[in-house]
Amino acid sequence: MTSVEADRIVEQARQAQSRWGALTVSRRCEHLSRLRQAISSECEGIAITIAQETSKPLLDSLSGDVMVTLEMLRYYESHAPKILRARRLSKPALFFRGIQFESLLEPYGVALIFGPSNYPFQLAMVPMITALAAGNAVVLKVSERAPATAHLIARLCAEAGLPADVVQVLHNDAADSAALIEARPDVIFFTGSTRNGQIVALSAAKHMIPSILELGGKDAALVFADCHLERAVEGITYGAYSNSGRVCVGTKRAFVQQSIYGEFVLRLGLRIAQLNVDKDMHADLYPLGEEESGLLCEQVEDALSCGATLQWPLDPASVGRTPILLTDVPPQSSLLTEESFGPVLCVAPFRDEAEALALANATDFALGASIWTRDKHRARRVATALSAGSCAVNDVIRMIANPHAPFGGNRLSGYGRYHGPEGLRAFSRSKTLMIAGSLRSREINWFPFTARTSRQLAGLLKFRHSTAGPISRLARLFLALWLGAACFAPTNAQAPSSTRLDITVRLTPEAHGELAYLVFQSPAGFPGDTAKAVRRGFLAISPGTAQAHIALDLPAGTYAVSVYEDRNANHKLDHNLLGIPREPVGASNNPRWRMGPPRFEDCSFVVGNKPESITISLVGGL
Repeated sequence: MTSVEADRIVEQARQAQSRWGALTVSRRCEHLSRLRQAISSECEGIAITIAQETSKPLLDSLSGDVMVTLEMLRYYESHAPKILRARRLSKPALFFRGIQFESLLEPYGVALIFGPSNYPFQLAMVPMITALAAGNAVVLKVSERAPATAHLIARLCAEAGLPADVVQVLHNDAADSAALIEARPDVIFFTGSTRNGQIVALSAAKHMIPSILELGGKDAALVFADCHLERAVEGITYGAYSNSGRVCVGTKRAFVQQSIYGEFVLRLGLRIAQLNVDKDMHADLYPLGEEESGLLCEQVEDALSCGATLQWPLDPASVGRTPILLTDVPPQSSLLTEESFGPVLCVAPFRDEAEALALANATDFALGASIWTRDKHRARRVATALSAGSCAVNDVIRMIANPHAPFGGNRLSGYGRYHGPEGLRAFSRSKTLMIAGSLRSREINWFPFTARTSRQLAGLLKFRHSTAGPISRLARLFLALWLGAACFAPTNAQAPSSTRLDITVRLTPEAHGELAYLVFQSPAGFPGDTAKAVRRGFLAISPGTAQAHIALDLPAGTYAVSVYEDRNANHKLDHNLLGIPREPVGASNNPRWRMGPPRFEDCSFVVGNKPESITISLVGGL
């Protein structure tokens, strides 16, 4: 890929994003709902395609790729509108009296997402879904080892009706990744090896592009003597050998309390011997191919040469084609210090909790961990002391499948989190909005600076942050409040306290132009006299928009709202000779417009001290 081609791809995404980001979150979620329906309608066929391309069992593909993706789609459909809406912030009332603060989340713009080959559907789709819900356009680079999955994703996006260029799916060579980063997307999400993640991080840093890195792990299982031993053996067998060990949160190290160490290793070896390793969709795991097993075999040979004991397979010649179990692995061996991607598990004993924690944390990787014990207090204590990004108690791997729970690693396992609310925030810029509560001519901290003002402020700060006793502090608190009122009192009356009113307007299918809204506090002028409205405004209507949202801050009182589609942008409601509106109209409480406009009394509602929400449906229009 040339730099010109990469620039064109990112620019197309940027143009598409300007329209996609202008849609309401609810409207974007409608597209995601159609994508979920498209996936669910052919989930078995999708799973078969992935399983055949990645050499994994069908059940693993169906659960690990398809199910996780569907659940994430469902989660964001339900929760994205709430997570992404503006949040009112607190403030020190003494210094910001009457001022309103809000926190806004806005899309970055163009998200460049790199997917890996082990779960090519889930690990590409989930960050893509998250970025789209947040309002970004996506350039999705699927692993070059999964071209069929790339075509599948592109087809599903098209069938779901996603607008052109909002998602562009690529499966070029890995070498093309550099050109895409040089095209300067607005945010980068990378899933893959630590080595490649470091390259991406350096390239992104050169252009100050924020990035989220989901990299490899060296997950440890800590098995205590009071555990349910059979469950621990079954769970760790699954954690170590699922998808032939090609799982970022797969178990690579198991530390077992000395008193049960011998029995655990014996049971684990017997359980491994029962695994069905075959090139069959219903086997437990596939044998690794030559390319994938090459590095793993080198790491195992290095460990054996340093004194490790091969517990399974019994025939050393089978290493690389079957699950591997090692004991007595020296801490300096590459199998414990480097990322390993294959069906291998290293087991070692520990004496007590402190040693178990020291062994588990003795790595530069920190992605996941599991703790096997019946003692809930110990489990929480150990989880707190582990450096991993996720910890499971008496379970493995499944934490990555919960759409509500943030996921990510530390150290060489990457940085940033996705899934849940953190996922949407990772693909959003945070903006703080401050709205002054009054329009007096100047504030106390503005020019001109005076000695008197400095003395007042210094005294106020001393009183406010004093370390005196409780009675003295109470007296000083009242004095500080009095001084604060004196220092920061407005020269004219403060605006009255306000309440948030959220208005959702359901537009007509052919909506275009601008949406006009008028807010009245009395029958005078209702519903169309702009001059007598206490609030008014016009919002541009994006093509294809089904709903519009208006957020207002109003003093407590009785109000009525009228809206109309100003299709010719003349900032007035057009009527025919009989006085019937030519443009779609609506009002609060959704009254029927019969024989003339509705009355204020039929449309009025009360705004109190708590936030209010109303929905208005537009009707009519000639």
